[in-house]
Amino acid sequence: MNFVEASKTIAQLDENLTTSQTHSVVIDTIGFGHASLDVVFEKVAAAGTNSAVATVLKVQQGDGTTYTDVTALVGGGSGGFTIPTPVNTTSDNIVRLDVDLEGKQGRYLRVLATGNAAGSIYTVGRLSKAEQSPWDATSKGVLRAVASQLGLSLAPNVTYTS
Repeated sequence: MNFVEASKTIAQLDENLTTSQTHSVVIDTIGFGHASLDVVFEKVAAAGTNSAVATVLKVQQGDGTTYTDVTALVGGGSGGFTIPTPVNTTSDNIVRLDVDLEGKQGRYLRVLATGNAAGSIYTVGRLSKAEQSPWDATSKGVLRAVASQLGLSLAPNVTYTS
């Protein structure tokens, strides 16, 4: 089983947000060593291409009640990164945030995103480097896990096709 198969997926879609509403996703990272988070902003109108895709985009860490910013993962923040400007009006806008969970403070990550225009925001996260590899659909955080490996059954309770 490769490291992508041995991962857990987290996803949340918030549709029809106003420019003042914040998309917030809390991710339980217990048992995992890495998180890769894709925050997807829908296509923008022509006027939106002159501005960043979000007014807020950051990752925080915490215990589920109290959170603090991860400095390197604060868009527009001191020590953070620049929130990108859309390159066109025909593509969804995706920002990937990779997090090494070694030395984390608290078991949870929280993604906060406020779009620069009304619309939908979707976060898809993949937790990897697990202490115990997820082996079935439920532990992988998905409805169904399907894999293909030349017809070989490598893990129980996973459907393989050739």
